[in-house]
Amino acid sequence: MKNSKFIDQFATFAGKLGNQIHLKTLRDAFVTVMPLYILAGLIVLLNNTVFKWIFQGDTLTRFQYWGITIANGTLSISGMIIAVMVGYFLAKNRDFENPLAASMLSLVSLIVMMPNTVSVVPDGAKDAVNISGVLSFNNTGTGAMFAGVIVAIIATELFIELSNVKALQMNLGENIPPAVSRSFSVLLPVMTVISLFGVVSALLFNITGMNLISIITIFIQEPIRHIGTSLIGVIIIYSLGNMLWLFGIHQAVIYSAILEPLLLINITENITAANNGQAIPHIINLSQIQTFALMGGSGSTLCLLIATFLVSRNAVSKNVAKLSF
Repeated sequence: MKNSKFIDQFATFAGKLGNQIHLKTLRDAFVTVMPLYILAGLIVLLNNTVFKWIFQGDTLTRFQYWGITIANGTLSISGMIIAVMVGYFLAKNRDFENPLAASMLSLVSLIVMMPNTVSVVPDGAKDAVNISGVLSFNNTGTGAMFAGVIVAIIATELFIELSNVKALQMNLGENIPPAVSRSFSVLLPVMTVISLFGVVSALLFNITGMNLISIITIFIQEPIRHIGTSLIGVIIIYSLGNMLWLFGIHQAVIYSAILEPLLLINITENITAANNGQAIPHIINLSQIQTFALMGGSGSTLCLLIATFLVSRNAVSKNVAKLSF
């Protein structure tokens, strides 16, 4: 009786965790942008292996330029892309009537939190110089993905709350085109959220000399990712996920919501490092897990089937294994 009650409670908790709106939003957002990362990975492979085998000198440079432009449009702005997607899907999961406005606001809020000046070392120079009026790929790419997620969630939640305040809604009448009416109805909430992020950005710079992206990366993104994607962390999370099969629940409710976004960030950083000719920083990533931990399906089903065929003497188990195979 007690075991049955525990199983029911655990199954309920796992179901709620998988359907938690912010985790569900992350899953939807990262799945949507997955084709971009697959393309970027293929481009980096071509640029750093195939093209180098075939071409040399100026010809190699000309062919690699094609790959670099695609990498700039995918990996190098991945932080901005994920902010747009998180804002859109969070608003959609909240049943907000204007998710496009939320996605736009998420992108603008992220840019507002970026530094006004960027330190770079010009070609042929030894000392760094500060440049204003530019966005650095360090602040728009893989290093900003976690910041993009956090900023998008906060901006969208504030935006939705303020949009429900009647005092902030502007009604232009019935004869106004719907697109114009929707735009003006959220005008004050949009202005308020962007202004609040601007205040936070200015305070952080004047008090700490840092920007929000740097703070999130140093104090939040890296500790969480190192713990969650470490060998011990992956084993614990997957072990808990596999236990859900005992209750008839797919482990994806834990895996896809918690671990997959972190592992995907590892992939994007690996691709960026390979594109820059650097050592690959993360052994544990999404591709590695799918290849070695999920052979044949969740929980290495292929290994289970082989073991069943080899040593099982139970006819029912073998029949089920044949059906699965």
